Amino acid sequence: MTDHTSMETQMRASNVSGSLFDMEENFLNGNLEEDCEKIEEYIGGLPRFAKGDGLERTRKLLKRLSVWECEIPRIHVAGTNGKGSTCAYLQSLFMGHGYKVGGFISPHLVTMRERFLIDKKPVCEEMFAKAFQKVYRAAAELENEKKEYPTFLEFLFAMGMVVFNMAKVDLIVLETGLGGRLDATNVYDRTDVCVLTSIGLDHCKILGDTKEKIAAEKAGIIKDGAEVVFIDTESGITDVFMHAAHVHHANVNKIDKSQFYVEKIKHKNIDFSYKSSYYNYISLTLSTYALYQVDNATLALRAYEAFCMRHELAPMPIEEIQNAIQHTFWEGRMEEVDKDIFFDGAHNEDGIRAFLQSVKAIPCQGKRILCFSAVNDKDYQQMITLLCESGLFSEAVAIDMEIQRGLGIETLQRYFSHFNRMNVYYERGVQNGINRCLCIKTDADQVFIVGSLYLVGLIKTVFRRKDND
Repeated sequence: MTDHTSMETQMRASNVSGSLFDMEENFLNGNLEEDCEKIEEYIGGLPRFAKGDGLERTRKLLKRLSVWECEIPRIHVAGTNGKGSTCAYLQSLFMGHGYKVGGFISPHLVTMRERFLIDKKPVCEEMFAKAFQKVYRAAAELENEKKEYPTFLEFLFAMGMVVFNMAKVDLIVLETGLGGRLDATNVYDRTDVCVLTSIGLDHCKILGDTKEKIAAEKAGIIKDGAEVVFIDTESGITDVFMHAAHVHHANVNKIDKSQFYVEKIKHKNIDFSYKSSYYNYISLTLSTYALYQVDNATLALRAYEAFCMRHELAPMPIEEIQNAIQHTFWEGRMEEVDKDIFFDGAHNEDGIRAFLQSVKAIPCQGKRILCFSAVNDKDYQQMITLLCESGLFSEAVAIDMEIQRGLGIETLQRYFSHFNRMNVYYERGVQNGINRCLCIKTDADQVFIVGSLYLVGLIKTVFRRKDND
């Protein structure tokens, strides 16, 4: 990427507002919502990647913003699947403990404000705009000093740290954006707890073409002396995590599969048992059909306990732990948005496998209808194969999302046509796609929307408009 110039900085400013440095005046004029839309458009136009040392670029930006010397305890979460859900359970547990919790999450579904959570609520528009203004000015100053301009995630992460500083949170839960070792969230030298979720083949061109290589990139978040939490699922991945922990003299909290198990699946609930570090086995309930959330909740529970031990804190009573877990909700993960209409953000092979396990567990009196789309840099061929060969769906609606990275109708037809197990409809645009699903659905049927978080976000917007009509 070519170096930015001060002229380009001015062009970016004019593209956003024309009076970025007078945004307080816009607040008084009642244009805050419009300003936030322009801010999101601006940030969305920033490059995803850039040459040079991204961590050093982020470090300079945080120092300029006076949020570099951050002594707030941090829990860092990396992995292929389950990061967002694990972060959600972590936030619930620490809120139950009495902490004011900041959460930096990616991606967002509808608005960028979802990336900055204060006690699990998206930051307000005013704080979002103020944080943007601070980061924009600092980034512009550094650029004028011949420093590099931040990328999309670097800019957002800096905003997050500004938000958490303004909100005076007690603890921060950080979700990596991509990978771990070189991710903007990995800029700090100290972390209290590092959580590693499930590892699968995703972003292979960037992170590596084997699970072990990808695991090594994710394990890059492990810091000297930190608590490291993961589930022992595959020996090769476990070996990678153990080696990284050993190099950094970190304390390993390895969870064996025998330490948690599903007891019962009932209407919209999963009962499971978890072997606590404090209370032996605890019976817990998840308010979801998503079986994979048992793993994510278990990771969060062990990370919470590891934090308590590290800081010599007494854990919450069992009843409060049970309450925190049961009342955790995370959008887009086997979420029932309307009666018998489910969203799931699975967007890679392992995610689809976990999604299909959950679909099987949901009783269905009628037929199951698949609603699918994907972006072109994912292994959409394998996802389509798994979905079609599962035999779970009678009909499917394949959607061209009409976004730059989205799969077109022709590509969807090419791969779905290899299978003859269900009737497939092809639609351009999410509104047409969801209309088709609703048209063919009867009262006894279920609709499952999957394949891309972009698809989930776009269709959630459709449903929100529908609810407001």
